[in-house]
Amino acid sequence: MRGNVTDGPVLKPVRKERVSRQVFDQLKEQIVKGQWPAGTKLPSENELAKQLNVSRVSVRSALQMLAALGLLETRHGEGTYVRELSGDLYLNALFPLLALSKTNIFDVLEYRRVMDPGAVVLATERAEAEDLAELERIYHRMEVDKENYKAFAHADLEFHLCIAKATKNPIFIKVNTIIRDILNASMEGIVRALGIRDGLHYHRQILQALQDRDPSRAERLMREHVDRTIQRLREEGGEKVGGEA
Repeated sequence: MRGNVTDGPVLKPVRKERVSRQVFDQLKEQIVKGQWPAGTKLPSENELAKQLNVSRVSVRSALQMLAALGLLETRHGEGTYVRELSGDLYLNALFPLLALSKTNIFDVLEYRRVMDPGAVVLATERAEAEDLAELERIYHRMEVDKENYKAFAHADLEFHLCIAKATKNPIFIKVNTIIRDILNASMEGIVRALGIRDGLHYHRQILQALQDRDPSRAERLMREHVDRTIQRLREEGGEKVGGEA
């Protein structure tokens, strides 16, 4: 366990506007750059307020934001400590940025054009029996829900998320979880504009390639599926049809 860092990095006095945000930015920079390594105990609120020339309220607000992102932890009766940084923490920090941004549907499809073919290759190699059974169940839901575009779109997205889960790669799984709402909105827009035919056609073939453990065929079909979706959306009216997710 590391000791108190009162003799650590020098913090700069803070300007009065947006005080708590500036405190947050400075403290986060110390953590991310490793100047306050994992296990480091932070100075007290009073000490930080004095170094930064701000109120304790501003310091407390900044510490709470850092704790919400998982960068700090408060130990009752001991103080506030820097947590071990991990990929999950960095991805969690992306969530509010993505949730508040408007994303064009073609941007989402470009992301999927890169990520989905790679995911399906890994899934073809790593999927377990229960993963394949779940994909079968989801595909059956798509057939049942073909008269309800929202339900169909939800099942369509679940099919892709199940493939990501079958990769057994926590980064694929975590990223898709974080941007799930964006993916769902784009999927609804796609199904509303293009209907269900392509979804049923390609998902059946992709599922068969997964069951046959044929990664090259699965990758080709997934890439063709996303490319055809992009092409058809542009033919249907381009950005106006695509809209924002």
